[in-house]
Amino acid sequence: GAAADEYEHGRRVFLEKADCQYCHGWAGDGDGQGQSPGGAANLRMSQLDRATLIVVIGCGVPGTAMPRFDEDAYTDKRCYGLTEAELGERTPPLPPSATLPKRDIEVLADYLRAKIIGRGPITREECLENFGARGRSCNDYPAAR
Repeated sequence: GAAADEYEHGRRVFLEKADCQYCHGWAGDGDGQGQSPGGAANLRMSQLDRATLIVVIGCGVPGTAMPRFDEDAYTDKRCYGLTEAELGERTPPLPPSATLPKRDIEVLADYLRAKIIGRGPITREECLENFGARGRSCNDYPAAR
């Protein structure tokens, strides 16, 4: 159905196109790759609403490693009412992966709200859903209650 397709699209943006997992981990718990800048938010503990997620994904977070995925962020006042000229070196970097069209940012925010935001500890079921039968380390996670 449409919802499943949207979810799959959001998951692909998270894991592949935007490569969010590089810093935030495959399950969004902030446990990214060792080479990542570190200090990524644990999205599973986040309380951000959809509108705020869309801003954070598009605009990044000034003064941190969180990149801006909106190619035109800071060319005008769309992000926090600030421009690159005003922010200077605090301007969020462009992502190492790819910038995203508005539609992908929205689909990504919806995926995060459906599957990651506020979920708490990773469950074995989530691990298996993500990695399939090859997820041998999935047994390290508790089963869902």
